[in-house]
Amino acid sequence: MLPQLGLNPKQDEAVKYFAGPLLILAGAGTGKTKTLTSKIALLIASGIPPSRVLAITFTNKAAQEMLHRVGKLVPYSGGMWIHTFHALGARILRQHGRLIGIKQDFVIYDDDDQKKLIGLAMEELGFEAEKNKASMYLSIISRAKDDLLDAQSYLINAQATDDPARLKAAQIYHRYQKKLNEAGAMDFGDLIVRTVELLNEKEEIRSYFQENFQYILVDEYQDTNHAQYVLVKTLSAKHKNLCVVGDPDQSVYGWRGADIRNIMEFEKDFPDAFTVVLEENYRSTARILHAANELIKHNRNRRPKNLWTKADHGDPPEVLEYQNENDEARGIVDEVKHLTGRGSFTYNDIAVFYRTNAQSRSFEEACRRARIPYRLIGSVRFYDRKEVKDVLAYLKLLVNPGDTISLLRVVNTPARGVGKTALDRVMAYSRQKEMPLYDALLSAEQVPDITNTARRGIKEFLDLLEGVKSDLFSATPSAMLANILEKSGYWKMTEDLAEKEPQESLARLGNLQELVNAVKDFEEHCARDGAAPTLHKYLEEVMLSSQVDKLNTDTHAITLMTVHLAKGLEFPAVFVTGLEENLFPINAANASEEDLEEERRLAYVGMTRARQRLFLTWANTRRVYGTTYPNLGSRFIFESKVAKETATRQGEEDVQVITSYQPPPSIPRVGKGRKVMHPVHGPGRVVDQIGSGELAKVTVVFDSGVRQTFMLKYAPLQPI
Repeated sequence: MLPQLGLNPKQDEAVKYFAGPLLILAGAGTGKTKTLTSKIALLIASGIPPSRVLAITFTNKAAQEMLHRVGKLVPYSGGMWIHTFHALGARILRQHGRLIGIKQDFVIYDDDDQKKLIGLAMEELGFEAEKNKASMYLSIISRAKDDLLDAQSYLINAQATDDPARLKAAQIYHRYQKKLNEAGAMDFGDLIVRTVELLNEKEEIRSYFQENFQYILVDEYQDTNHAQYVLVKTLSAKHKNLCVVGDPDQSVYGWRGADIRNIMEFEKDFPDAFTVVLEENYRSTARILHAANELIKHNRNRRPKNLWTKADHGDPPEVLEYQNENDEARGIVDEVKHLTGRGSFTYNDIAVFYRTNAQSRSFEEACRRARIPYRLIGSVRFYDRKEVKDVLAYLKLLVNPGDTISLLRVVNTPARGVGKTALDRVMAYSRQKEMPLYDALLSAEQVPDITNTARRGIKEFLDLLEGVKSDLFSATPSAMLANILEKSGYWKMTEDLAEKEPQESLARLGNLQELVNAVKDFEEHCARDGAAPTLHKYLEEVMLSSQVDKLNTDTHAITLMTVHLAKGLEFPAVFVTGLEENLFPINAANASEEDLEEERRLAYVGMTRARQRLFLTWANTRRVYGTTYPNLGSRFIFESKVAKETATRQGEEDVQVITSYQPPPSIPRVGKGRKVMHPVHGPGRVVDQIGSGELAKVTVVFDSGVRQTFMLKYAPLQPI
């Protein structure tokens, strides 16, 4: 007998339905984990052997939590299959993979291993000069595997397109897969692809698992990709007792292969499916839910759902408008002090969400200055990010050429032909002559057995440093940084990568822009204090800040994270920040309707993490690569219909509290032929206009040669 499960009527209906395919549309905070674990426990208590129940999750933490909860409800649940997709694939392949040539003791490569192997494959193919693009090719290969395209199929498709870039990617994929197989290794994509291959090719194995898994349950179904979808459909083909749980309104991983159609078209795949919608929320106050419901209603591609709660109305969500990103960070820190000062909240209760990793810098610095402990989730701290460390290494060498670690980090970044062999020989020479590595580089002509290419690369590197160093005592730190970014080729290298790998590489560009902003902020801070803004002083401040960071690791702290990483979490108080057009939603002026809907779902995810207090913040201006541009508040603020009911607190002169957020009062008059200014692209001229009023679109040709079309209502265009 099961103990009392304490389910609401809709949860109870979902738990007790066993007559075929079941779709549980579970809104944020509606108790989906409780529903899922109760259903598994009821199956086992009803006599279904645990080994005939398969539950699939997306994270190891979720799988462990599910095992623990089911174990508490039915102690005799041993033998049950509760796995992530990847763990399920690994288990099946270790048992039966030998039938398609997979050794039982295969190793699994993580992202780092994969990038190194891709680098080796590129070397063998003669693409060594492009090894810095290994991440881009890893992304291409991973997406191909998500779509069940093996290396041979991808190569055949590429040859048919006659696209040189696609053909190069196909050759790299093919060689990478060959080397992966030779190493007796598998990557994460293989764990799904090869499992599907095994089930397709070996009827006896397919029949065994289809018969064995009498009931299959899948969590977070809206996040499945095509390969995972095919795996689930194959395994459930016989009994058709498939229960999927998810929420289309929280589908935010399209950029990494997730296909929202899998959940939206579930009833098409299974015409006899039964659907239960969970709408009673146990997390947030009524006012927070109202704002989230109002926002998500603007998406067309969704299943109607309206979250509600028996909880109190609670405090209204607040919209806070700041002058710039630094005021935003300082203002949020002041709000944190206000929340914790009354004893209502602790630091651990508070989370700050942002759209891009680059935004964390202003929040980190504001917390350090206010001595508020913080933890940065899901990414390294700003000054520990690779591209930031690379550029800081250049700056350190300007101050101290004897810094061997910084020298080794950037002597061949961007690539200059100074490979490992050449560096090893220069280092051996420096040891033999007992001279610093920098001096040995200066003597590269005397170093034996290094190539002319390496010697030229070393000279290029030294000339760069000496050229920029000549301005060390006359130029500002920001000017020195701009020189390094341009003359080293680092900015161009990152920009070129961004054109081919928009997710990771555009994030790197954003981090470089934030580094420029940080140096500008440092100079302004020095000016206010009447101090000289030297490069030495800036680097010292960065190093000391890093030491403070390490002290905060295990203390009570507020949480800083991207909205993507916040999915599945909850906090008593939440700040969703940077709600500006072209930041959140990102690239709004050029985004497709599909992209905008995913951005809106992301904002919805951020809002529904809040239990008691929700703050939506934005800045009138934001600095991009050292230049300040005006912003429009995000359409998501307007769409959520958030109203602020309390007056501005005394002493908060830098924050405007909006009592009823309105969209921009007028649409800029920038008709055909008008000269305009864009914050990123600079000056240009409107060459075409379609429609009028709120539906008007304009096409602008910028002086740089870029041509883009904008929705005029949201475009950051100023007449000039």
